[in-house]
Amino acid sequence: MNSKNYIIYSLYSKFFFMIKYKLKKFEYATRLLFVNSLTFVNKSPIIVEYPKSGGTWLAQLIAGSLDIPFPRNTYPKLVKSVYHSHYLPKFLIKENKNIIWLLRDGRDIMVSSYFHHLIWNDKNRKDKKLVDYYRGKLNFDDFDDIKTNLPVYIDFLFKNTPSKMTFFNHPGNWGDYNKAWLNFYRTRKNIYLVRYEDLLEDTYKEIEKLNREFLGVQINEKSDLEKIIKKYSFENQTKRKRGNENTTSFLRKGIVGDWKNYFNEDAKSIFKKHHGEILIELGYEKDLNW
Repeated sequence: MNSKNYIIYSLYSKFFFMIKYKLKKFEYATRLLFVNSLTFVNKSPIIVEYPKSGGTWLAQLIAGSLDIPFPRNTYPKLVKSVYHSHYLPKFLIKENKNIIWLLRDGRDIMVSSYFHHLIWNDKNRKDKKLVDYYRGKLNFDDFDDIKTNLPVYIDFLFKNTPSKMTFFNHPGNWGDYNKAWLNFYRTRKNIYLVRYEDLLEDTYKEIEKLNREFLGVQINEKSDLEKIIKKYSFENQTKRKRGNENTTSFLRKGIVGDWKNYFNEDAKSIFKKHHGEILIELGYEKDLNW
């Protein structure tokens, strides 16, 4: 490629990147507008979760069991749909009728997030901005040395607040995010708590209970729900058993308690320092002696 063609190619690449960037921002803004308005009318279920808590999976299960759309990574629909978000209880979002708060052990999220932010996989390769940002901020000698890097990463994740130009809707850190929703959950009836760990242990029980007790939907055909659960199971989507790790896959391992394989004493100390108390408040530990 000669210099003239290279310049033209570079200009076209930058142009299409800017178009894609602006369209993505518009999609985010449209979604934010919908969950502050339209979803009140059609009573769309809205999942709120800190990233890497299993929200996509839960959204697939709910959409499948209710037979309604789940517009993932695309513009929202005017009809009743399942919305998956990382929104805080701000503005009118908290007034929605069917808010489902998905909670996951923050220690597992630290490990899962590390892989998502700093190790290339089949999803983040399609939008390199995320990995480029975190690798630029955390200039580790060896990104694959997770145990050594994890304490610094955890500390960074709890303190860092990127600009809105970098991340349109940054949820803050795991502890503050879930503490905000916990305070809201204690005083309101329009929010339902689902724990990722319970969902993993008995998916049918949790989805049937969610539909019956909160969404007011009775599951009449057990086999229909079982088919939906099987369709979106880790095993079916990855063709691997849970625990069989693939670090290049967005669905990496699919287990509870993986943090024990990566947390050293420094990682434990940093996590306890920032949000050890909220871990206890959320019921994941009885004290700080873990």
